[in-house]
Amino acid sequence: MSRSAVSRIFLLAAVFAGSIGCTPAFEGEYSDPNKAEIIDDKWNETDARKTADILVRACLEKPWLGGYTKSHKGERPVVIVDNVENATDEHIDTKALTDFIQDELINSGKVRFIDKGRRQKVLDEIKFQQSGVVNDKTKKKTGNQIGSDFMVGGRISSQVHTQEGRKTVTYQTVLTLTNIETGEIEFSDKHLIKKSFKRSGANW
Repeated sequence: MSRSAVSRIFLLAAVFAGSIGCTPAFEGEYSDPNKAEIIDDKWNETDARKTADILVRACLEKPWLGGYTKSHKGERPVVIVDNVENATDEHIDTKALTDFIQDELINSGKVRFIDKGRRQKVLDEIKFQQSGVVNDKTKKKTGNQIGSDFMVGGRISSQVHTQEGRKTVTYQTVLTLTNIETGEIEFSDKHLIKKSFKRSGANW
């Protein structure tokens, strides 16, 4: 082997070794999903979970629920959840908050629940069963779905204040419960989350 070929081999080996040494190390670990963690100055999953818990609990403790069950012989009301509206200037996954609200309502055992997002899929399945390819004894009929009594809706807004390296964000989430038949708002409440941040030399 020529001297130039040997030199090229050593050069390639040195470059390869150098590239390995420069590769950033990667480390990962599992975290507790219920543990509050602040990794940036944005709305996060912990905010959504706490907000849903507080507002749904407040909603289910108000007089509308007892009044309904009393006038309907102990029957639980049927509730449908609308998507939470994002009125802030930042991107917020409001579906996560909507899902948390839905979970809290269902798991309370105090209401019956209709999934708004799956309605069309249910209708498509019924149409398929009515197409003639499904056995008559097992196919489902139209006209038997339960109508909802109340609709739960929400809205997130925020106020942001910055001064030098400090930033304060106040999130306000409003939850309302509307009687679908009458249009009357039976419940309305708000929950505030105030978060303060400090960053050296930050221009936010």
